Amino acid sequence: MNGTRILDILVMVTTFAAALYVHSPNRTPNDLIGFFALRIKLINLAAVFILVIVWNRLFDYFGLYERRRFDRRFREWWDIFKAVTVSALFLSSLAYFLSDSPLDKTVLLLFWVGCTVLTILSRSVVRAVLVRLRNHGRNLRYIVLIGSGPRAADWAKKILERHELGYRLLGFIDDDYADSALQELPQLRRLCSLDEFPGYVETHVVDEVFIALPIKSYYDRIRRIADQCQEVGILCRVPSNWFELQVARTAAYELAGEPVLTIFSGSRKQLDHLWAKRLMDLVFAVCALAILIPLFAVIGLLIKVSSPGPVFFRQERVGYNRRRFNIIKFRTMVTNAEKLQKELEALNEADGPNFKIQNDPRITPIGRWLRRTSLDETPQLINVLRGEMSLVGPRPLPLRDVAGMDERWQKRRFSMRPGLTCLWQIYGRNQVRFYDWMRLDLQYIDQWSVLLDIKILLKTLPVLIKANGQ
Repeated sequence: MNGTRILDILVMVTTFAAALYVHSPNRTPNDLIGFFALRIKLINLAAVFILVIVWNRLFDYFGLYERRRFDRRFREWWDIFKAVTVSALFLSSLAYFLSDSPLDKTVLLLFWVGCTVLTILSRSVVRAVLVRLRNHGRNLRYIVLIGSGPRAADWAKKILERHELGYRLLGFIDDDYADSALQELPQLRRLCSLDEFPGYVETHVVDEVFIALPIKSYYDRIRRIADQCQEVGILCRVPSNWFELQVARTAAYELAGEPVLTIFSGSRKQLDHLWAKRLMDLVFAVCALAILIPLFAVIGLLIKVSSPGPVFFRQERVGYNRRRFNIIKFRTMVTNAEKLQKELEALNEADGPNFKIQNDPRITPIGRWLRRTSLDETPQLINVLRGEMSLVGPRPLPLRDVAGMDERWQKRRFSMRPGLTCLWQIYGRNQVRFYDWMRLDLQYIDQWSVLLDIKILLKTLPVLIKANGQ
């Protein structure tokens, strides 16, 4: 929902400015720049800032930033109409208190009509683009059904019949499925037993779990599955509010007209503010890459001159909800470094599944300098632009290290996009024990806020300047 929120704000601000311009006596093309110069007053900027905040809160209140894959478009249009109407009423009350305000009835009417139409239009375009992407296998959410009874069959039919929703149903998990209602859906396969569920979600990409077990006979089992989902940071949906779960955080949503209980790591406030994190990622990454292009060229030349092989090093890492992606770094080692690692395993100084040698013989001379200054990490800004990483988040681990993680609570670090820097980076980095590193990652996830990201970025700067990286 991050991109949708940004788009809505752009539509609102543009419509607001257009309404002022259309009603202005100076609305000639030559006077357009002069018009904006006249309107940029502190009090009007404050009004726009307040309107943006109220706009976000209203759209949150009407559920316009919740996942609405099952909702019909007319339901969304009606919610948009209500949110924009309340926004226009708020704007009219705000105009009453502003002296010399240009917000008369005509401006408010233009804003109300224009914003309603353009928001619906922009949302419809986004929905159409997403449907096209989903029909081509993009923007998918990977779903697992728990249960094989009539309720599970009902959910499965809804998901399978509507490809535009972007849900890919991996299969179902159950023990007794001989007389299952899912037998009429032969394309749906059984993934594993209920006891094998924890192992399955640890080794596969799973975004959401839909629990459809009979409440009377599976009460304890449902609670256990909900706890297991929470432990590794996977969304858990229950078809109705049958009971009170004793878990850290829950939220009630409506899905396909039916109330569901969603269990997730983090707070509802964190979910609502993730759009700001993504916006900060995009703005920073674009600006930083534009500034660093000359430096990239110099570093690339130094790498080419100092050792044979490519400039960039790509390695498969595990990211959000165990999605694999290729991380991009400047090459700091010899080209056969990964093969040589097997011969150096006996020298590993790390106390966990990660690999670390103080004086690694595979590192090139220029690579040692790049690592000390952390400049080798800067190409990961491309991963940030792609949405595979964030500026701040748990560091992405290689497949080898993930395979060596033997405690379930550590897997919850995958419930947030990996980042360029995190608490581990500023609290000692390679001097931090693996156990403490994982605890710092979970501390970041549980306490996340935009302000925390800014603090971590600011505290990372001295680390880079002092060249404390290894």
